[in-house]
Amino acid sequence: MTIKNPMKKSVLLFCAALGVLGFLPTKSDADWTRSNGPWSATVMDILANGSNLFAATRGGGVFRSTDNGSSWTPLDNGLTNPYVNSLGVSGTTLFAGTTTLYGGIGGGVFRSTDNGANWTLASSGLTNPSVNCFAVSGSNLFAGTDTLNGNGGVFLSTNNGDNWTRVSDGLPLDHILALVVNGTSIFAGTSSSGVYLSTDNGVSWNAVNNGLTNLTIAALAVSGNDVFAGTNDGVFLSTDNGSNWTQVNSGLTSLFIHSLGASGTNLFAGTEDGVFLTTDNGTSWAHVSSGLTNRYIFSLEASGSELFAGTWGSGVFRTSNSGENWTSASTGIAGGDIRSFAIDDEHFFVGTGGGGVFLSTDSGANWDNVGLINEFVYSMAARPDGKGGVSFFAGTMGDGVFRSTDNGATWVSANSGITVPLIWSMTVIPNGKQMDIFAGSWGGGVFFSTDDGNTWTAGGVIQGAPLIASFIYNDNYIFVASWSSGVFRSSDRGLSWTPVNAGITNTFVNALWINGNDLFAGTLGGIFRSTDDGNTWVQVNTGLTSRVRRAARSIPAGFTFQVTPVQTGCLLVQV
Repeated sequence: MTIKNPMKKSVLLFCAALGVLGFLPTKSDADWTRSNGPWSATVMDILANGSNLFAATRGGGVFRSTDNGSSWTPLDNGLTNPYVNSLGVSGTTLFAGTTTLYGGIGGGVFRSTDNGANWTLASSGLTNPSVNCFAVSGSNLFAGTDTLNGNGGVFLSTNNGDNWTRVSDGLPLDHILALVVNGTSIFAGTSSSGVYLSTDNGVSWNAVNNGLTNLTIAALAVSGNDVFAGTNDGVFLSTDNGSNWTQVNSGLTSLFIHSLGASGTNLFAGTEDGVFLTTDNGTSWAHVSSGLTNRYIFSLEASGSELFAGTWGSGVFRTSNSGENWTSASTGIAGGDIRSFAIDDEHFFVGTGGGGVFLSTDSGANWDNVGLINEFVYSMAARPDGKGGVSFFAGTMGDGVFRSTDNGATWVSANSGITVPLIWSMTVIPNGKQMDIFAGSWGGGVFFSTDDGNTWTAGGVIQGAPLIASFIYNDNYIFVASWSSGVFRSSDRGLSWTPVNAGITNTFVNALWINGNDLFAGTLGGIFRSTDDGNTWVQVNTGLTSRVRRAARSIPAGFTFQVTPVQTGCLLVQV
């Protein structure tokens, strides 16, 4: 595997938020050119307001459509956090609830009074800035947030978001995932404690869980006088304002309910197996997912006779016949969750968090989805076979490793010996005349293969490391970055590991990079450098305005570099 145009300057990105990462030829200044995709937007929420549709994306901000989803326009002026969980509207004011990134970066409520053209932060009094949902009752606006260290729950604004007051008396210390209003009743769905009801505008809350067999409430909806709750064990119905619940799952093939949407007498459920429809209050469900190329449905919204579904990784889909047929409606939504790369001379593969694998053969001008049964591809690697061919590997969350020996045309499972199929990181490391491949997992440590992925061997125990986030190597050692336990080093090709964290003050390490004899670690506390193979580290944060989430690819040893902030969340490393 070689790099084209080795004499041209390249850039390396350290990013504070996952997005497009990589190195590209560049001029000496910090100009940027967006590639034509690949777009793999995760749509967390969809809101219909009059003739406008709004889509909240994970990493791409807010988009608006004025033509029923045929095209979308980004609305990011003043929206400094592009990770938008939720949307709400009160009168003519639009609200966007954003999430905090690792380490508590950013977040809160943003407000627009001009249909999304401009946004301002409106979080005064909000003690937890990760906002999952909104609900409106008259002139009262409610926001449900995550809960951390006793902060969070439900917040109330009576002045259109100017100020917020915590109204969580009686609520557990739990994340609020869903809010819905039914007359004078307000229901709150929590992440592990079930449903809570307030009849006094949030002054007090009481648990209403009789009949619920699962207390993870991801979605709530009201249809007529009936209240529905979407859980990790299907759908539950209450006909008495939450006093009692009955499970109504007949026909559901997936019981993980991420969204609910009501349209007249129709109720739709968004699951991990597409969309389901009931016309009889949940007595029976029909699978209505024809045309959905991504069946992980995170949001649902009805607008007139049309229904819109937001997916994890494939943007928006639209149906005008109650789900009998769906078509993609994502033109203009350029949000993406780009997780990994694998590159050779002619092929540029990108792994996404929900959209599968994309391939470009023209330096990013055009992209094709080459398909995998698991669309959450968090790591990729390219291994030259020494005979002119290249094996491409895709590490997925849930199905382990896939391998392609025909440039992505087909993929086969390659998991013999892998005991934990949650693959977060991959790399290839020279071993004499061949290249070995290493895979870092979430919960299972390191696995390595010396036979092109046909078989895998578990590496030595890495104490206290829940996730292996990154690999790097030099002539003497292999290094791994771990969440919560810092950097580890191996001198025997992964059979044993030793922690090397002297001087690292934040051991939540996301990324590693090597340049000559210098080793760099990107953490939630900034960047650290070692000049002695990891024995000692010093912090090198001058010019760094944010923490490092993930780094992209290494550059040839011996090049010089400089670090320059070039956009929110990213640093430019020129070589």
